[in-house]
Amino acid sequence: MLRLLVLLLIPSLLFGQSTEKKERLVLDQMTAACANLKSASFILNTTERVKNGTVEKGEILVKLLHAPLRMYLHMFAPRKGVEILYRSGEWNNHLYISPNSFPYINLKLSPNSMLVRESSHHTVLDIGFDYLIKMIGHYRSAFGEKLFDYLSIADTVQFELRSCVKMEFDYPDFAYTTQTAKEGESLVDIAARNFVNEYMLVCANKDVEDVYDIKAGQQIRVPNMFGRKMIFYIDLNTMLPLVQEIHDDKGFFEKYEYKSFVFNPVFQPAEFTSGYEGYGF
Repeated sequence: MLRLLVLLLIPSLLFGQSTEKKERLVLDQMTAACANLKSASFILNTTERVKNGTVEKGEILVKLLHAPLRMYLHMFAPRKGVEILYRSGEWNNHLYISPNSFPYINLKLSPNSMLVRESSHHTVLDIGFDYLIKMIGHYRSAFGEKLFDYLSIADTVQFELRSCVKMEFDYPDFAYTTQTAKEGESLVDIAARNFVNEYMLVCANKDVEDVYDIKAGQQIRVPNMFGRKMIFYIDLNTMLPLVQEIHDDKGFFEKYEYKSFVFNPVFQPAEFTSGYEGYGF
């Protein structure tokens, strides 16, 4: 009963505040919830615009454990049946992969390997909320109070029968600058330095085919913000951003939906091993 009362009060508390206060309140609660997440299981639905302008979709079962980081993934699309394990500090910090296709042998590959990434916007290790919170923390430091000029909360929305706050970040000054690639750099390095997405750099530079297709001295177009517009559905129960949608100057860029989300489940240690019952390694 107390839990229900809290959930009923949260929307009125948020929308009864001044614009500045409610945006800060939601952002603070969201970042705190993400930082305090210990484990999760969910179905991750991905929708990503690739370099040729088409949209690719994916669906992945994810088991995630923090401190130390453990991950198990089972792909339903686009590469049905692929399974991935990651155990921080083990296997040279590589992914342990069952490809469910020829040559039908388990592989150990870097999360940044193009055999793993292909045209994906992010690496496997970006699954979850740490990547998002790191990005938000950077922009809060860079913009200070001005960040809240770009944030807005209109109302609550429904996502999988969950009441969520819809928060939008609208940045009309989105633009590109030009930077010179240094010796030994990839787009992964340039993106990390600028707190932007490396695949957005691939799309913004017509002569670049993937995140490693650059050379020293090359002029690279780099966006001045992670996105032109960002939309989040923040679950009022957990305060986690279960829907994340990013737009660039061309429009829709990517969307991630965390479905059937279970907050802080207790996993058996064996669930992050290749021999766990039901796995195909």
